[in-house]
Amino acid sequence: MKHLSFLVVLAVCLPTALMAQHGLMAQNGLDPSVNEIEVCLECHDLAAELAAPIAHPPAQEGDCSACHNPHASRFSALLRERPGPLCLSCHEDMVAEIDQASVHLPVTEGRCADCHPPHGAEHKKLLHAEKNEVCLSCHIEVEEWQQMEVLHNPFERGKCSICHDPHAAPFPALAHRDVQRMCVMCHRNEEKMGPAHQGYPVAERGDCLSCHDPHASGRAGLFPPQLHLPFKEGACDDCHAPADAQEPFALVVEVRELCSDCHEGVVAEVQNAPFAHLGAGDCSECHNSHMGDEHLLAADIETVCLKCHDPGGASSGEPGRYLSHGGMECTDCHGAHGAGRPSLLVEDPLKSCGDCHSQEHSIAHPMGEDSRDPRNGQPMDCLSCHGIHDAPYEDYMHKAGDRELCLSCHKEMERGS
Repeated sequence: MKHLSFLVVLAVCLPTALMAQHGLMAQNGLDPSVNEIEVCLECHDLAAELAAPIAHPPAQEGDCSACHNPHASRFSALLRERPGPLCLSCHEDMVAEIDQASVHLPVTEGRCADCHPPHGAEHKKLLHAEKNEVCLSCHIEVEEWQQMEVLHNPFERGKCSICHDPHAAPFPALAHRDVQRMCVMCHRNEEKMGPAHQGYPVAERGDCLSCHDPHASGRAGLFPPQLHLPFKEGACDDCHAPADAQEPFALVVEVRELCSDCHEGVVAEVQNAPFAHLGAGDCSECHNSHMGDEHLLAADIETVCLKCHDPGGASSGEPGRYLSHGGMECTDCHGAHGAGRPSLLVEDPLKSCGDCHSQEHSIAHPMGEDSRDPRNGQPMDCLSCHGIHDAPYEDYMHKAGDRELCLSCHKEMERGS
């Protein structure tokens, strides 16, 4: 009865002609005689988009209902389906294209309209703007790179697609090819490449990104900010065998021994720490032996740490998993080479957490040596209740804070106890 009343009101309020145009009186879908563009433009100001030189075929042909339901929909803009699957229903060639190892985030999330206007555009491929400008709309870090002294030629010319595919690719960072093969496509002059690399066969065995930034740098050669002193001085034989040796460029001794010649204190820190960082046994696991950013790290610190430490898939955004706490860096809490506490914590959790959370629990739950956790006999501290990287409940709690967490220690408070 309720639905019938609604239809009566609808019939009274809407002009009969408009009802006919929208096909409400047709028994099987829309009335084929309806001029959809004419009807839709009565309310929707799309004239400019439809007049753009690059038109989306359904819009150009006036087939609005190919994408939109004129009556009702579960999706925004009255779309017939979620934007990603809706686009793929026509662009079937994209189904195979995006089934690759590296997929652009807007594609993964079905945000096609972030780059492609759905009705018409001024630019080829139905893009909002020129290709490089579209990339800049999300990749704001590019503006900083553009201010650097040395720019990679394709980057300087705004030719992102020379190296990257906008939808998906078989290699990381949406790269068309393996990095080595891609670089050699342009940098294939052996007469220059050989001497510049002391005769090392970089075209066959090199790792270009370990020394050169693919976009921009403040140093000649697209080198990162810090150069390892032996590399800077060209003293390759301090660490490597010569090019004509039986094993060209092999390390003269094992990595840790080699590094200890200059960095004796750091190596001793790893060896003598009560809790040593196991990965620090091979310095090259984290550091680039030739050059890098701060501390000659092979990548940003989060990337370096997550190469080994990714509990439960933190980098995938799994609920309850956190890469870092409040945007802090890993080494704000953990020792990079070793520490005096478990989990490589550089300070007692009460001190480490208290540096930022000075008011929390100052007069609440007792903590410290005089208050022991009945579950493990250890002094109560922040980590007894809160997890930093694995905390599925609100406020980084190990368990639900209203009852379950408390009862994990205070079992005498359970009903029936």
